[in-house]
Amino acid sequence: MARFKLGIDIGGTFTDFVLLDEEKGWMEVGKCLTTPEDPSRAVQIGFTEILHKTAIPVEQIFAAIHGTTLVTNTLIERNGAKTGLIATQGFRDVLETGNEFRYELYDLKIDLPRPLVPRYLRCGVSQRMTQKGEVLLELDINGVRQIAKYFQAQGVISVAVCLLHSYMNPDHENQIQGLLRKEFPNFHVSLSSRVNPEIREYERTSTTVANAYVQPLMKQYLKQIDSVLKEKGFRGTLFIMLSSGGITSVDLAEEFPIRLCESGPAAGALVSSFHASYMVIKDLISFDMGGTTAKICLIHDGQPSHSKEFEAARISRFKKGSGLSLKVPSVEMIEIGAGGGSIGYVDRLGLVKVGPESAGASPGPACYGFGGKEPTVTDAALILGYLNPDYFLGGEMLLDVPAAWKAMKGKLADPLSISVEEAAIGMDKIVTENMATATRIHIAEKGKDPRKYSLMAFGGAGPIHAFRIAEIMKLKRIICPVAAGTASALGLLVAPMAIDYVRSYMAWLDKLEWERVNHIFADMENEATSILLATGVDRKEIFFERTADLRYVGQFYEIPSPIPPGKLGPDFLPKIVEDFYQAYDRAFGRHLTDSPIQALTWRLRASCPSPRLKIHYSGKRSTIEPSGIKGKRKAYFPEQGEFVETTVYDRYSLRPASSFHGPAIIEERESTTIVGFNSRFFIDEYLNLVIEREA
Repeated sequence: MARFKLGIDIGGTFTDFVLLDEEKGWMEVGKCLTTPEDPSRAVQIGFTEILHKTAIPVEQIFAAIHGTTLVTNTLIERNGAKTGLIATQGFRDVLETGNEFRYELYDLKIDLPRPLVPRYLRCGVSQRMTQKGEVLLELDINGVRQIAKYFQAQGVISVAVCLLHSYMNPDHENQIQGLLRKEFPNFHVSLSSRVNPEIREYERTSTTVANAYVQPLMKQYLKQIDSVLKEKGFRGTLFIMLSSGGITSVDLAEEFPIRLCESGPAAGALVSSFHASYMVIKDLISFDMGGTTAKICLIHDGQPSHSKEFEAARISRFKKGSGLSLKVPSVEMIEIGAGGGSIGYVDRLGLVKVGPESAGASPGPACYGFGGKEPTVTDAALILGYLNPDYFLGGEMLLDVPAAWKAMKGKLADPLSISVEEAAIGMDKIVTENMATATRIHIAEKGKDPRKYSLMAFGGAGPIHAFRIAEIMKLKRIICPVAAGTASALGLLVAPMAIDYVRSYMAWLDKLEWERVNHIFADMENEATSILLATGVDRKEIFFERTADLRYVGQFYEIPSPIPPGKLGPDFLPKIVEDFYQAYDRAFGRHLTDSPIQALTWRLRASCPSPRLKIHYSGKRSTIEPSGIKGKRKAYFPEQGEFVETTVYDRYSLRPASSFHGPAIIEERESTTIVGFNSRFFIDEYLNLVIEREA
């Protein structure tokens, strides 16, 4: 009987694999360089390697779960399909008018994100709905036909349809889709009433256009991944990770690829939630630092923070409002341009800066030996003694120390008239301070005390920088899970099957049409149930979570508030109001009792229970006994201000219940952990490396 699941996480630098025995909790991991020109090639290489290493018959793998950053990369690189937009006549320019938000208030020459659809491919059609969904003007179906012919002549591949108030009545959009499917079957079609049936015209149009823009490429990509797996004999089911932290079918991912924007990073937050739950950690910072970026997510009571919107392809990477607005349910994360491949340089003021530009997988850091000429964070870590040049990826990939020195000397040390070591120290300090500052601000914005959090560090570079970040933020505990370098791939395997739905219906709470609300939830629940049942889950396992976006009348921003299960009516109103007051208190520390409350949007999350696993790693045990010491080497420690002879431990030789003191370097195949002075570390019962800083 098949009992294995495979997680595949394609990152900017490495592609990670985890093969998991769901019955026994046993897992094996794999890692290979990403192949940017054809990501499926890395999947083929890594899949072959992990099957060879484990000698497990491919027929024993019943599911493969995949996380990808392809959607985000396509939006950033602007290499999606040629897309046309059909809008209500007079509203084709909503993509450019936007919501009038200025991310730089006093910049008169502010750069705004360029629409994915140029103006000559945005066409208006005669039709009109009222805000209640009533037909004011019938759809000009012949006008649609003429627009489609025009698109065809212009070489359009994908069509986005976004009509005014179609979230209340999708009839006209459905008519357009029917005509295009019948007479122009080669078009890929995205309807706003399917992609994002939610109030606010600009955001709905932007999300639908982005979905249409990436859809053809994503369909081709998913077929390619499926084909590569099948060529290797895989006969199980391929699932895809959503930005919201759930997994879904390939069919749904192909229809709504925009929901995959944060697909890969979401898996990292999920694995942190998994560890936080069984370790009973209330407040946790999930710190995922790979080769290209670092991602931070806050975990409370075993659950990651969520957001109902996302912004992609920002002009100014860290400024909200400078990117494409997407109404996509997602795990709430902050992204920092700091990864192992982040490039260090001297700016025009003579200051050292790091990132957000990255060397990626090709050519990669200079020390990879693939022709990279720029100094990166990984090169700095090698020069500072944190990395073993003979044990990168367990010795499968040797690092070129002279190449790292040459890049650091030519690009940073010589221009600044400092030593190579000083240049590496500067890069390391800057990137660490940037990550700590961004994390501290994010926690402060949530009204929380950073010192109450533990830090879970993973990704290939996360455990190297975790101790210094904890020191800056005054965190007492750091946790590095086993096989930390491939933790996100494990996150794919512990994620629940889930899907999110949304419908807008705006009304004051005391004037709600309860039958309409019940119909909205029933419609969403029926659709969610049919999709989840098609993936093979048991109906009894499906759980529904209801929320509504509520606000005081006159406010511009709304907050999510829980809605009780069952058939709703006036008797539920006091409970809904009280839940809103509590949600408002959590957000703002107070609430009003004499102002009317308005509902805008109703949301449903349908999910199945997350797998309950107790993981143990099959990684090869070392013969180094009993201390686990591999040797010593000099490494730089800021608290000493010099290079210190440091004990190097083999992670696979450390056993639970043994305690050690820093400073130390702990090596494993996928990552290296740095432990500073005034601390102790041990392996817990779950094989996590736990570091406790002394006061």
